[in-house]
Amino acid sequence: MKKTILAMTFLFVSHLGIAQEEVEVQQLQVESKNMVKLNLLALTTGNISLQYERLITPKTTVGVTFNMMPSKGLPFSNSIESIVDDKTTSAQLQQVSISSFSVTPEIRFYLGKEGYKGFYIAPFLRYGKYNVDFPVNYDYEGTEQHIVVDGSIKSFSGGFAIGAQWRVYKQFYLDWMIMGPHYGSAKGTLEGKKSINESEQAAIKKALNDLDLPVVDLEYEVNDSGAKAKLDGPWAGIRASIGIGYRF
Repeated sequence: MKKTILAMTFLFVSHLGIAQEEVEVQQLQVESKNMVKLNLLALTTGNISLQYERLITPKTTVGVTFNMMPSKGLPFSNSIESIVDDKTTSAQLQQVSISSFSVTPEIRFYLGKEGYKGFYIAPFLRYGKYNVDFPVNYDYEGTEQHIVVDGSIKSFSGGFAIGAQWRVYKQFYLDWMIMGPHYGSAKGTLEGKKSINESEQAAIKKALNDLDLPVVDLEYEVNDSGAKAKLDGPWAGIRASIGIGYRF
C-alpha cells in the first residue's frame, strides 16, 4: 500500500512539474517577445557582437546585430600567403591595421513548432565600415622607406544563415549560428600625406603597381604631397556565432 501511495505521489509531482514547465513556455510565448544576445565566439577574438531579436509571428522573428572590432592586424593573416601568390604583397598585407563596425538586420524563420526554438534559416543584409592603416614600403636610394595610407572602406552585402537555438534554463537560450555566407561589394579611399620628390614618387608608384591584390581593383595617384589609393571590388564573408541570449 505504501509503495502504491509513493508511486502515485511521484507521478503526481512529476505531472505538476511538467505542467508548470508547459505554463512557463506558454507565458514566454505570449509575454516575452524580445531577446538580447552576446556572441561568445566573437569575444574569443577580441570583438564585441550584440544582437536584438523580436518575435513578430509564432515562428518568425526580426533582429539586428551590431559588431565592433578594435584596431588589430588583418583577420586570418596567417592564411594570407596561401591566398596571395606574390610574397611582396603578402608581406605588405601582414602590416595592415584595421578596425570595423557593422550592422546586420535579419529575419529568422524557425522550422520547429514555435519561435526562438529549433533550427532556423535567416536571410540578412550587412553594412560594414572598416578603418584601415596600410604602410606602403618602397625602396629609395638603396634604403627601405614607407608611407602610411589610411582611410575607410565601406561594404554592403547580403546572404542567409542557418543555425539552431535552444532554451537552456528558464529565460536563457543558446544560439548556434552554424554558417552565414554573404556576398556584395565594397569601395573606399586610402590617403597618405608626405612631402616627396619626383624620385620618391616614382618609387612609390612602382611599389603600388607591384601590389597583386586578388579580386579588388586598385587605382592610385601619387604627387609631391603624398599618395592616394581607391579600392573597388566584390566583398564576401561568412557569419558564425555561439551566443547566449536572455528572453524578456
